[in-house]
Amino acid sequence: MKPRAGSFMVTPFSVSTPQSSPCEGHDIFLHLGDSIDRRQRERPLGLVSNFVTDELPHCIAEIKCSERPDEAVKALGRSVNAMIAASDYDALLQSLPQPDFEIAKTDIQYLVNCAYQMSAFAGLHPLDAELTVGEALSRLARSSCDRQPGIEVLSYEDMILTNPLQNDPRVYCLGAAGVEERDFCLGHQIIESELQSAMDALLDLRDAAEVDAGQCLALCLARLESANYILTRFYEHMSPDLFGQFRVFYGKNPYKNTLGPSGRFSARMVAVSVLLLGEELFHQKPQFYRDLYRLSEYYPQKCIHEVFRWLSSDNGSAPIKPGWLEGKAEFPRLATISPIMEHHGGEIGRLRASCICALDRFTLKHRSTALKYTVEPGRPIVGVEVSENVEAVLSQRLLTEAGR
Repeated sequence: MKPRAGSFMVTPFSVSTPQSSPCEGHDIFLHLGDSIDRRQRERPLGLVSNFVTDELPHCIAEIKCSERPDEAVKALGRSVNAMIAASDYDALLQSLPQPDFEIAKTDIQYLVNCAYQMSAFAGLHPLDAELTVGEALSRLARSSCDRQPGIEVLSYEDMILTNPLQNDPRVYCLGAAGVEERDFCLGHQIIESELQSAMDALLDLRDAAEVDAGQCLALCLARLESANYILTRFYEHMSPDLFGQFRVFYGKNPYKNTLGPSGRFSARMVAVSVLLLGEELFHQKPQFYRDLYRLSEYYPQKCIHEVFRWLSSDNGSAPIKPGWLEGKAEFPRLATISPIMEHHGGEIGRLRASCICALDRFTLKHRSTALKYTVEPGRPIVGVEVSENVEAVLSQRLLTEAGR
């Protein structure tokens, strides 16, 4: 397919999310035993990866049952740092090919996050929490960020996109809670795959000449409906009690002014929103874009920088707040499919409207699911500012007023 004259050229980007369909998502939240086939182990950091995958959930369970959790978590920190100090993991980390490096970074961040979260569980002072994380682990975490800049805490990208959930998952819990935790992450990963397909279809429509607009929009709609199907399984089948056991590990860092990994930081959801209704969204909900630039480091970096490139007047990818967001320039309509849609009406227009409705239904279901599992009595949101709470954030992401 030929690119349209004057259109944005797109550099392909991807992450290791599986190709999926609704039938693949019906297995999540069945509350069965652990049936994961771990013969295809992915352990790029050797003993460190083995520890994260095989031993860390057991260590957490022991700390929770300990009569002196403060001493137990400190002992865990010493053990992890001694293991890291015994080998040149910094050199190994830098030598890994990119796919292995991304899993290694996930392993490192799962350890760092565990040290902070369990320190908070044990009631440690911030200085003791930093000592528990330790110099060797902290140095390794800094080294991973030097190679791939991003937020210096466990991110949505670590938790969902690079976590090898299909065959060698990284989880914090044992037993039924561990299976539920894995399904929680896997459901998000399947949704990301569906959003990638929807995004690809919209990019074809925006950037390629001689494409069938109806076919592109129909594919986008089908993928969004598949994502809605998976999200409905979250709402209807996830166990509140099991969710409560692992949720704490994916919350806000208790010692740092940072947010936790969340589906809020799906760059693909942002990309689909921008492509479908970018200019209208800007006029209706400018806070959507303000938060996007304000919190850019929390998103998967490759994807969100591609979106910033679309939205930049000079095709740059740096997360610098653009002039149009301050009313100093026109919104870059070429970033969206709107110019293409001006040449279509009738059935094509109705298909686009159906895509927008499907995306709004996804946002509404995401909001209702989040509220069901986090705001019901007994499940307070701890340490979250009013402007960052579930209701405020997800409401501002509705694409149309009709979606309210």
